[in-house]
Amino acid sequence: MRISLILALLALLASPFVWACDSGTVRDAAFAAERDVHRLVLFTDGQDPAAGQIFSQLAGWFQTDAAEFNAQLVQVDAQDASVDWEDFGIPSAPPSLPVVALIGLFPSPRRAFVIDHWEPAPTSSDLGALLTSPVREAVKEAVLDHWAVVLHSPGAGGQDSARQAVANVARRWAVEQPPGIAVIEFDRTDPQERLLSAFAGIEPSGPGWVGVVFGRGKLMAPPLEGDAITEDNLNGLLESLTTLCTCLQESTTRGLDVPMAWNERLDAQVASLETDEQIATVGIEQQFALMEAEAVEVQPRLLTVVLAPLGVVAGIAMLAVALVILRARRNAAPAPE
Repeated sequence: MRISLILALLALLASPFVWACDSGTVRDAAFAAERDVHRLVLFTDGQDPAAGQIFSQLAGWFQTDAAEFNAQLVQVDAQDASVDWEDFGIPSAPPSLPVVALIGLFPSPRRAFVIDHWEPAPTSSDLGALLTSPVREAVKEAVLDHWAVVLHSPGAGGQDSARQAVANVARRWAVEQPPGIAVIEFDRTDPQERLLSAFAGIEPSGPGWVGVVFGRGKLMAPPLEGDAITEDNLNGLLESLTTLCTCLQESTTRGLDVPMAWNERLDAQVASLETDEQIATVGIEQQFALMEAEAVEVQPRLLTVVLAPLGVVAGIAMLAVALVILRARRNAAPAPE
């Protein structure tokens, strides 16, 4: 009975999220999902007095400038034998201390990876480049009223075929799925885009690279590289965003959020986009309000459905216990003389 009650409680708590997956497209639902949070980790030997100063400076930066940045500050004592280094995407303690690293985490399968690092700590200009860049700012504006943003970083030689494939897909989407997609081409060697290139795993001398960004900055997996940059492959990634969101077809499993700031002002500007499967045009804020209202209505019904049978079972159990006690008392009574 205790297990049943726990399962009922879990079902009740999960019901709003399950219902939320059944409304709108995968693209729209991505703006309601929680963002992936990365870690800015200060590795130290625990004895260095400079470590405390570095931590205080970084904590102040998070409070003043980076409150909307999807990362949290963590300090790790490299001398602690209990540290699981795989949890930080490295085989062992860093060779030099102190050092600060931005650590990303793939949720499924769970795997940490180092995005970038600074020895002994990032400078003020490093923190500025960590927080924002021209491409990431352009992405934040374009993603609000397009199905997605296609990022293109040409490889050596320019790869005109890849550029042509991206342009053809953009023209097709503008006609068939208005307002279509936005395309942003960037230079992987631009120092201002160091973080974006590091996060996406773009090598300076590597092949051409194309990535799809949607929602609050989620980079869809996998990106396309080299000969894989074709119209069919790019369309295949984009088309998944127009499907209706369900528990098996949702945005949270489709990629990882780029490290960047996001705020409520941007949420308020998100445009809800229709597909042929959607009849009514509903603003994104109205849609979220309807989802919340429906979830509130579902909870009492679910509670009744789950707990009513449990109440019957409990009543039968109590009756059985009472009969056992009554029978035991009769058997224990002294025989009349």
